[in-house]
Amino acid sequence: MALKPPSEDAVAKAFAILMASVSEENGRQFISGDHQACEFLPVPQLPQNVDAVQLAKSCLARKMDLCVARMQNRRNLACPIHRLPLDILAMILEGFPVWSPSEETTSLLDLVCVNRLWRDAILNLPQLWATFPLDIPPNLALLVLERAKDRPLAITYFPMPVKNYLGHSNGDLLERSQVIDEVETMELLSGPLEYVLGEVGRWRTIDFTLSAGLYQSVERLLDAPTSALEVLRVSVKYPAFTGTMGPFTLAPGLPLKELTLYRVCTSWSSPRFTGLIRLNLGDTNSGPSVNQLLHILSNSPRLEHLSLTSLKPPEYGSSSSLSWSSGPIILDRLQTVEVLRSGTKYTSALLSSTQFPRAKSIHLWDGFPGGKTSKLDTKMWSAGNEQTAAVLGLNMAERRRLIIVVEENGINLKNQDSQLQEHFDVIICREDFAYLLPFIEEYISGCIPIPDIKLEVGVRAPLISLLAWSPLLRSLHVKGSGHCRKALEELAKQSPSLGLENASWMCPGLSEITLEYDQYEQEDHSLDIEPLRFLLNQRWSDRGSEEPTATQPASFTVKCHSLRFPQMWNLQEELREILPSFRMVDL
Repeated sequence: MALKPPSEDAVAKAFAILMASVSEENGRQFISGDHQACEFLPVPQLPQNVDAVQLAKSCLARKMDLCVARMQNRRNLACPIHRLPLDILAMILEGFPVWSPSEETTSLLDLVCVNRLWRDAILNLPQLWATFPLDIPPNLALLVLERAKDRPLAITYFPMPVKNYLGHSNGDLLERSQVIDEVETMELLSGPLEYVLGEVGRWRTIDFTLSAGLYQSVERLLDAPTSALEVLRVSVKYPAFTGTMGPFTLAPGLPLKELTLYRVCTSWSSPRFTGLIRLNLGDTNSGPSVNQLLHILSNSPRLEHLSLTSLKPPEYGSSSSLSWSSGPIILDRLQTVEVLRSGTKYTSALLSSTQFPRAKSIHLWDGFPGGKTSKLDTKMWSAGNEQTAAVLGLNMAERRRLIIVVEENGINLKNQDSQLQEHFDVIICREDFAYLLPFIEEYISGCIPIPDIKLEVGVRAPLISLLAWSPLLRSLHVKGSGHCRKALEELAKQSPSLGLENASWMCPGLSEITLEYDQYEQEDHSLDIEPLRFLLNQRWSDRGSEEPTATQPASFTVKCHSLRFPQMWNLQEELREILPSFRMVDL
């Protein structure tokens, strides 16, 4: 609702009262009427009257501004953010960095200017100043250390992009630094570096992201006597041709809680790598040996997260022994396991020498495309292997759904449950992996309870028979003319009775069928017309058949391009009369 201004009479009275007070205070008579009275003032008196009016105006404005400020302050204090307990406000403010070189990032030094409450909280809460960025301006370095008081420190360095530092694009600089997109010079770090080295006893966390050129300069930070250090995270971007920086040797001290190294090598036998809660290693050709890794795991019973990405042990490619002389390593607290693109040796060691029965998120990538057969294959899929059940998430009491994806270079087994926030994903890459399918089928058949299987076959995957999967399949999705035609032929057949309802039909428990044709394949798609018609008539039509029909699936979908497959599209109405759940989807 818009407010109406005061009346002219009220303004005139207020002006007269204000000017009368100015006249009384100064013992002189100044103008006290409206602006029309100015016409009768002698010219020599105008400057003094102007000064008097300006004085009255400033006093009134100051009084009104103070009134507005008081009201706004009361309104602000009524906001929920100002009623938060100090500890809750501190938790919110902890999400902001102490200082940032980027104008796009809000820092604590920006927030101190918001209001008095925030300023007092920020300046008097030492935990907000416990993160020391190495690229902080030297004149602020001492302020951070002073405000942090005796709190443990986290030493961080995340380089800023060139464009943010220079303010514009510099083609010559970018050309000279083809693989480095950050400004990283010790001139930016030398002052804060010296300050923080004097507080090395308070370090609890080191968190660096570096480029190869800077690693040598900050290596002395890693070699410092960090006896109380708990968390070490170092990632090197754009490494040299060796692919790995280091090695460095961590000074003696208490065991770490977290170790994260990417493109960095260290002395893997350090006694400080025991009692870990999180372990992340990746992108290095000089990873720990298998025995060194198992030694770290055996001494970290509280481990909750394990990630090995693009990691190769020093004996990679050799025939050295991988034997682990001690018994199996039980990791009861391990929740997340990721082994990706790290060859077969680490995967073999984990599957054969460790157990993590309570893990809820597992991602294993065993082998590389074109890789050879692993000695672990038959052992992994031997009947009753509890570790395999844990890896696939099949060690649960409830019935699970297992997705098996067969592609050109390997098999992907996935078990996901979004409600329980569980995710199990195993990729097996072999040059000739087809021999594994019977082992996998036999192993899954022996699981209690038997999981529901969804089988997906890619366009370039080798042709496989559905016979072995017949009693397990609940969903089938095949791609490519060759696979679709083979599925049509096999589903129209009968299989040996297994004592189950409708067991005379191949894959009697199928409830979802999807056939997907690639429109770019050079195939005569008319060859699929009769197999499709024959399947529906043979399996689900009761006209002239002595055998009982199979249970109708909830969905039977054929995905193909309507222009490339006109004859198949013309069959849609005819086939829907036999199987109401049949439908065509245009690609």
